[in-house]
Amino acid sequence: MFICILAALTMVYNGHIQQASFNGKFGIGIGDSITVGREEMRISYLGFFSDPNDLGMFLVMNIPFVAYFYGRGGGLTKILMLAIFMALGYGVFMTGSRGTLLGSVAVIGIYFLISNAGARLVLFICLSAPIAATLLASFGGISSTESSAAGRLDAWYDGIQMLIHNPVFGVGMGNFMEEHGKVAHNSYVHVAGELGIPGYSLWGGALVLNMLVGYMILKRFNHYLSEEELAKKEIDEETSKLYQEEVNLNKTLFYSMVGFMVTAFFLSRQFTLLMFIFMGMQTASHLRLMKMRPDLSEMFAPKMVWRCMGYSWAVIFAVYMTLKVGL
Repeated sequence: MFICILAALTMVYNGHIQQASFNGKFGIGIGDSITVGREEMRISYLGFFSDPNDLGMFLVMNIPFVAYFYGRGGGLTKILMLAIFMALGYGVFMTGSRGTLLGSVAVIGIYFLISNAGARLVLFICLSAPIAATLLASFGGISSTESSAAGRLDAWYDGIQMLIHNPVFGVGMGNFMEEHGKVAHNSYVHVAGELGIPGYSLWGGALVLNMLVGYMILKRFNHYLSEEELAKKEIDEETSKLYQEEVNLNKTLFYSMVGFMVTAFFLSRQFTLLMFIFMGMQTASHLRLMKMRPDLSEMFAPKMVWRCMGYSWAVIFAVYMTLKVGL
């Protein structure tokens, strides 16, 4: 996590250099990285972070890391983490990505929601969020112009039509632009249109399974001992301490992936390296917890896997119904 935060700060610093050196066409930063969008001065970095959307997504996914160290540190650490948090916010602003801006707000909002709301309210909001986001897009809330908003909705609708007409294999990976002319600006619709029902079920099911297990650990298995074991006083202090530390880490990775899932709704970043890296870290945390509490392995039972594949379709269904009925 230290490495991720350090990398994020380097990107923010590079972005500041880029904007400070703007010459009317572009600004230049480290390694000849340049801004994009001309007067918009959207910052970028090197490699696959040369796209402002990828850079912004990475900054959003680092916000929970900052919160993790803020909660564990002393006075100086807390001050430092607050400064880093403001730097990340500055970086998100410089990317000019409305999707990542919504993602950063959503991470903070969902943290307070999950911490204070019951399971039914959380479920209701999760189901209604895609509908609200689609309505937001229809009114231009995430686009700078009305035509941009309409183009985004057209891409979403066309993506679902690709799925309907090619339900088994989709139009093929990488062929969305061939069919529509532009990317979908929605990772879920993009995958469904390109890979069909089997492909999206695997992609979306893996995401939902990881997140659902993380949520259950956060709400139901956040302590090493169950009530029965606690009553019997079967206490292993060392294991209990290790378990609690791992739960805190698991919680942090959960909210990082929340940032990805929200921003992915407005960006076509379905196969970005960030997703696989952070999902890998989250899965590794799940496995470490399962070694300490073998009963947690039930959450990865085949029945749960099939359920998560089904749950993943709620996003596509909500978007389609909103576009078809409400707009």
